[in-house]
Amino acid sequence: MERFSRLIILSERQQLHNTAMLAQSVGIKVQQCSRTDFIQQPVKSGVLVGCQFTSHDLTKKGLSNELSTLMQRCPVFIFQAERALIDPAFAVHSGIRGLIYRDEQLDRVLTALKTLMSGQLYYSRTVMSDVVDLLINKPKKMITEVTASANAQLTRQEKRIIGLVAQGARNKEIAEVLNISAHTVKAHLSAIFRKTQARNRVELLRWLQQSNLILESQPELARLA
Repeated sequence: MERFSRLIILSERQQLHNTAMLAQSVGIKVQQCSRTDFIQQPVKSGVLVGCQFTSHDLTKKGLSNELSTLMQRCPVFIFQAERALIDPAFAVHSGIRGLIYRDEQLDRVLTALKTLMSGQLYYSRTVMSDVVDLLINKPKKMITEVTASANAQLTRQEKRIIGLVAQGARNKEIAEVLNISAHTVKAHLSAIFRKTQARNRVELLRWLQQSNLILESQPELARLA
């Protein structure tokens, strides 16, 4: 976790912003400038940037080009944010390190500044809990979606081949059982790997264990014994 040594407040106001003064009051090294001036400055390490919120920074369409440019230069948080205009979960996923709302009490603003300068994110517990839940459940959801999609795409012949692979049959043995050429078996396996997102037979068997694929009972499989 990276601790920051200096805070840069981006504001178009000529006089020192209240947020900058609060930071100074707790010993944080602060510089204030406009967004345009900051973009023209060389990038320095150990710097955290606070952007005064504007309505076009975060919209349903995503981040503004200006905010994206700023975030490419340094870690960024938003202050004086409007609760009704920002989706905090979207802000987290976009890489914004925190949101300090316009209606925050002074003691909460100070806590936020200290937290952010220590290298931590600053969001409510509810927001972070939702984000963590999404990260935990997303892989499971992705596996389920991929499996369901593959099940729907697999042909009857491909499912037969998967069943034979599960029994340890090689391409030549699969060809004999299904009365097709080894070249055709290889082509079917390539299609199966693509549909199941498996790179080899081992990963295909793992996919099979996670799927709900029902394999047909085929009497001719006894020929492999």
